[in-house]
Amino acid sequence: MTDCPEPVKQRTRPNASTAQAQPKETKPNAHVFAVTQEEADDANEVVAGTILINTNPAYVLFDCGATHSFISKRFTKKIWLISEKLTETLRVASPTNKIIETLKIHRKCKICVCEQIFDADLVELNMMEFDVILGMDWLSRNHAVVSCRDKNVKLQTPNHEEIAFQGKTKM
Repeated sequence: MTDCPEPVKQRTRPNASTAQAQPKETKPNAHVFAVTQEEADDANEVVAGTILINTNPAYVLFDCGATHSFISKRFTKKIWLISEKLTETLRVASPTNKIIETLKIHRKCKICVCEQIFDADLVELNMMEFDVILGMDWLSRNHAVVSCRDKNVKLQTPNHEEIAFQGKTKM
């Protein structure tokens, strides 16, 4: 105990009345970096551009700060995607610390980058600025190297070829 930087707190069991009074768990289990299209176009920290999602043009943010990949509710209706219900509610923290809850996911969406097809499971969120946000789950699975300075993303195809997507650059 003398070497411990903090004193050990005594653990007590909550009685029935205190257990009922405790709030429901509301901590997020996912994060997203939400910015506007204009901010993404001007920012040096992100890569954004248009790619095909299930053969439909989509404005996409490649987001190293997002734990999961997301699709806008509006876009799912536009391209007629059918959702699947998650087994647990996913609580997503936005940069403003607002927690957004969702239960919908769209499995095996086809992401076309440089004429190469990649699969993605996209969690549905009510967002307006982007059609899709590709987060670390998708980026890491596809061995992505994101260069914010050059506004490009290098990916490894299933055949182990390297391709590069050039994001939208400021005019």
